[in-house]
Amino acid sequence: MNSKLLRVEKLQHKMRNADIDCVIVPLGINFCWLYSIKEDPSERLLISVITSEGVPTFLVPSFEADRIKKASGVSQVIGWNETEDPFKLLASEVIQKDVKKIAIDPKLWFSVYQSISQSLSGKEFTNGENLFASLRSVKDETEIKNMQKARQKSSEAIMKTLYELEKGIMESDVQTMLKNRLALEPSDSFFNLVQFGDNSALPHYHGGDRILQKNDVVLIDAGGTYKNYWGDITITSVFGQASKKFKEIFTHVNEANIRGKELASQGDTPHEIDVGTRNVIVKGGYGDFFTHRTGHGLGLEVHEHPYIVEGNESPLVTGNCFTIEPGIYLPGEFGIRIEDNVIKLDKGISASEIPRLELLEI
Repeated sequence: MNSKLLRVEKLQHKMRNADIDCVIVPLGINFCWLYSIKEDPSERLLISVITSEGVPTFLVPSFEADRIKKASGVSQVIGWNETEDPFKLLASEVIQKDVKKIAIDPKLWFSVYQSISQSLSGKEFTNGENLFASLRSVKDETEIKNMQKARQKSSEAIMKTLYELEKGIMESDVQTMLKNRLALEPSDSFFNLVQFGDNSALPHYHGGDRILQKNDVVLIDAGGTYKNYWGDITITSVFGQASKKFKEIFTHVNEANIRGKELASQGDTPHEIDVGTRNVIVKGGYGDFFTHRTGHGLGLEVHEHPYIVEGNESPLVTGNCFTIEPGIYLPGEFGIRIEDNVIKLDKGISASEIPRLELLEI
């Protein structure tokens, strides 16, 4: 098997351990992870069929066959013509009779799953999420470098933008500024949440036409990709002079963020990290206002495994990438979230470095 398909080999190893004969992967995020082909699915069936041994087979529209061969490095490509039923072809030429248990990519459209299961009646189907989650959550050296560059790109974009704020600017104007800093290449993806004043108390408010006033709280949660891998940073500041209450709340959230990273560094489980981070805010008297989990995994998706949440007892391992992002949200007043991107190392962690206290007032 060529070097391009090392991830396929890792998947096949997991398949054999789980007694899974075959995995069906459509265009999408897991297809991208396997073959470095980033495309969304369309109404034309284009899938990779991976058995527990040997090279994958692709079932694609005929006019796409040569392109997929070149992009994937796989020559075993079966094309279907516009007048053919690709699902009948899947059953007759791709899936062997001795295949019994088939894992389905969790991102597969339900309508496509229905057609596949009807054409392959008698086969056993299972959710392939755990297969991909267990592999994608452990980043290799190249992925880690991409993640480090993505988080740096994201944090620098926010910091530069904060220093360019001026009275009267709208949330949507700031979103445009961030877009220009996060989408540097045509292939780059990005997101940005810009929240002024009491809008900052809405954890996932997407920004609008609110105008920035002196002494407003400014919460920016933004991220961009580097070679398809995401950064995700939140910085909360005050445009002007911070109130005594803001400084008090900021201290609690900042200490919780630091505690979460300490627990991650010493190898605690996601459950222990979440509980330990949350306890800092509970002891400060604001436990009811920390309304979400402590963090989530990062990678080819902004939200993926591992999730840093109470109840997740799966140990973190070297190569896990995730956020630590405690917050306190006071409805009608303001919210504060402090979010860092963390990479688990053999010893300790690597975390985004942001001058939080220097950014408390701008």
